[in-house]
Amino acid sequence: MGKMFGYVLLLALLVAATNIAGLVWSGAKDPVSDAFTIYTAPPPDLLASTTDNGYFMLVGFAAGLNADPVKIGYDIWREAENARGHYYYDYSKEGRTELRVSLDLTQMIQAWKIEDLVAKPEQFEETLKTFQTGSSVLLNRYTQWLGMPFDDEGYGHAGSPRVTEIFLAHRAYLAAGFLQGQATGLDRLAEELPAWRIVLARAKTPSVKLVASAAVSDDARLLSTLLSHQPDEATARRLAELAQPLTDEERALRWLVQHEFAAGLSRFKSIPLTQGIGPKQQSEDNERWLSTMTGLTADTFERIEFPVPANPVLHALAKKQRTLNLYAAYYDDLVKAFSNTPIKLPTLRDAAKQGPRTVLDPFLSPIDNMFARAPEPTWAPLVGYLRETDARLRLAGLQVALRLAPRQQSMAGPIGKAGPEYYDPFTGIPMVWNVSQGTIYSVGRDGRDDGGESSFDVSVKLDEPLPPSKVPAKPVKPVKPVKPKAKPAPKPVAKAPAA
Repeated sequence: MGKMFGYVLLLALLVAATNIAGLVWSGAKDPVSDAFTIYTAPPPDLLASTTDNGYFMLVGFAAGLNADPVKIGYDIWREAENARGHYYYDYSKEGRTELRVSLDLTQMIQAWKIEDLVAKPEQFEETLKTFQTGSSVLLNRYTQWLGMPFDDEGYGHAGSPRVTEIFLAHRAYLAAGFLQGQATGLDRLAEELPAWRIVLARAKTPSVKLVASAAVSDDARLLSTLLSHQPDEATARRLAELAQPLTDEERALRWLVQHEFAAGLSRFKSIPLTQGIGPKQQSEDNERWLSTMTGLTADTFERIEFPVPANPVLHALAKKQRTLNLYAAYYDDLVKAFSNTPIKLPTLRDAAKQGPRTVLDPFLSPIDNMFARAPEPTWAPLVGYLRETDARLRLAGLQVALRLAPRQQSMAGPIGKAGPEYYDPFTGIPMVWNVSQGTIYSVGRDGRDDGGESSFDVSVKLDEPLPPSKVPAKPVKPVKPVKPKAKPAPKPVAKAPAA
């Protein structure tokens, strides 16, 4: 019995060796697939000049007080561009992050409940003063950045830009506006929301897409809060112009997926270039902060990376065109699946079109089994967050559509009539009305209806009660004067007879 097992094992090893040899010698002859051609073509450059690109301002945003942040950002990018896919953005050189915000202040600002800027802006005053005292120049840079054209030049790069300071400046900019009054706050909201939506539409990398989505989500929360506080007609018209659902371009994830493919190919096709652990650590810290701030897991960015086989033999084979074609097919399936409602993403094994596995598979089909054993890219959390941002804007638009509709036990009719562009992006059907809470809501990332519970669903109130100072006095009907009745004359009191 033992001798028979030895023969079977030897036969399997011989077949595997023949298979591997065949793959090594024949792999180079495999033609390039259409999907591989598409997903290795570079994205279009949207700006001819680098000197006024807001992307470089974003990268160099925390540069020293007297530095040119755009030039610093360009220098950081250029260093990594020389070894694209291998080098990370290096912030360790002098003057590149002198204006970084302290950890304590960062945590205070990121913990803000952004809706409170409308009702209780004064509670942010002390934190805002601290931010302005140490980093007032960041607000000036942010105002400048809002007016700059934008193109994401991080495509194909291994690292991510430092986005902490620009996101904090976004929140501080809004807070400073609402502290001056609701009209000023609305002016600032109307200025920055279109700017962030341009970034969202032109993002080609996950970090830029996520920070833009987070800023747009903040702005959508403010829109809904303002709409729920029964604005006057002029304010309502301004809010209606801003409360528009995301466009197809703003929702798109094609370039993000292709970015991961391009960066992974750079590492596959050439000998890894060493840069030291500092820049890589900085990039990972930036990504973890952004993931945590948006409520995603700390390893969100790691889990969407192009999967590199740990086995050196499989890694070598992965450089063959056959395997690269299969990966390109997987990424193409992934992009097409992003339009699914609910979200249903393909697997690497789907792309490899594997049949049932057998005990001999590890020997007979090493390339195919690489797909079964490689870490599966996990895009669902990132897709879910972007859809949540879309849901917030759709809810704001729905608040506009329902503003004058009478509140009823069932609002299904008016909600449905608003149109598919205001349907729940997680289900593809109309949003839900909770009559007891007076809220409309999306079921959110978990896909379950939790009754509008804000911890799980994305919900907004249609109408918040006005504070006493703003409640209009009820008109008093004039009262006709009533003629008083004549009082009866007092009866004379009989005097007691004299003694």
